[in-house]
Amino acid sequence: MDFDLTKEQRDLIGLTREVSKSFAGRSLAYDKASAFPEENFKELKAAGLHKLTVPKRYGGLGLWGEEGYLSYYLVLIEMARHCSSTAQLLQVHNHGVGIVAGNGNQDQLDRYMPGIVEEGHLYASCGSEASVRVSGPEKFDSILRPSGSNFVLSGFKGFASVAPAADYYVIWTLVEGATRMDEGMVFAVVPKGRDGVKLEDNWDVLGMRPTVSWNIHLKDVAVDASEVVGGPGDWVQKDPRTFTLGFASNHLGQAKAVFDFVAEYLNRRPDLKAGQVALNDLGEAEVRISAAEAVLMRAARSWEAGNYDQAERLSMHALFLAKQAGMDFVVKAFDICGARATFNDSLLNLYLRDLRTFTLHFREDRLLQMLASASLGEEFHSKARYGRRLNVSSEAAE
Repeated sequence: MDFDLTKEQRDLIGLTREVSKSFAGRSLAYDKASAFPEENFKELKAAGLHKLTVPKRYGGLGLWGEEGYLSYYLVLIEMARHCSSTAQLLQVHNHGVGIVAGNGNQDQLDRYMPGIVEEGHLYASCGSEASVRVSGPEKFDSILRPSGSNFVLSGFKGFASVAPAADYYVIWTLVEGATRMDEGMVFAVVPKGRDGVKLEDNWDVLGMRPTVSWNIHLKDVAVDASEVVGGPGDWVQKDPRTFTLGFASNHLGQAKAVFDFVAEYLNRRPDLKAGQVALNDLGEAEVRISAAEAVLMRAARSWEAGNYDQAERLSMHALFLAKQAGMDFVVKAFDICGARATFNDSLLNLYLRDLRTFTLHFREDRLLQMLASASLGEEFHSKARYGRRLNVSSEAAE
């Protein structure tokens, strides 16, 4: 499989690196304030990185879709190398945009895409309903109910990254009467400031603090029929895309950031650089990062080839490898760098907190069980985490 990058891809990495190089210098301040990184987004918007998943015909790059996948993940890897939280916010925004672009009708694309390109509108993709106040498995109970020719939306969203900075919320919701995502989920595109939408700042967490992943409370929110994207179940039945490789890209970028930190530290400390244990740990980290990157690139190529089920399995492999590479090495990095790294003004301190927080997004045991079951012959498809493949076409919401 050809892993050589095109000139366009190399240029895109270079652009991302140039834009992101100032992010690390701001990351500790944004982390301390648990604040949305406004300066970072001002700069990445100026570079056009907010329109990665906008279709080309509207002035975007068309990634995570018809124009390819790998370039998208290369941007996320490079940006996470400088600021994991900013990369995650960019991912959530571009996934929200990509959901609308891939599932919306022509009128909806004409309505929403120009505002992203021309005015820099930000989107929050809001799917999680996990609450820190409730124990047990996450329930999904946001409901879109008919109201005349339109709808009313009620529910709750947790971990809603981008929310306080978003111009639009892409709300994952079941239509009334449905109980499963695979047969009844649609997206409601709700603009900020609409009556019935209440944001709650409960984001006082260990790491990934600038993602401002607040709660959203939805009570009898009016939704026009034209604001409902996709038909019931289309996200599972008709759209094979997933977010898995985006998360893997962020973990890989974080692992590279830790590697860069330790390598620079050792070059400034010849006494430590002479130690064989430190060099062994650094060498092992390089191998594990390279392995995760190779699987990630293979997965991206599978997405581009249209082998979606295989691509998702490989994406899960990459997620596991990137997560392990980052978490294992960041712990060893403290042994290498010593007590000075524990101070709160140390980037290594931030990397540890961000990695530990973000790698909890997917439960590792569930991921491995899904892979093992597929290897034993059980049915697997790219959207298996969301439900069954029904092999029936759903009708557009009316």
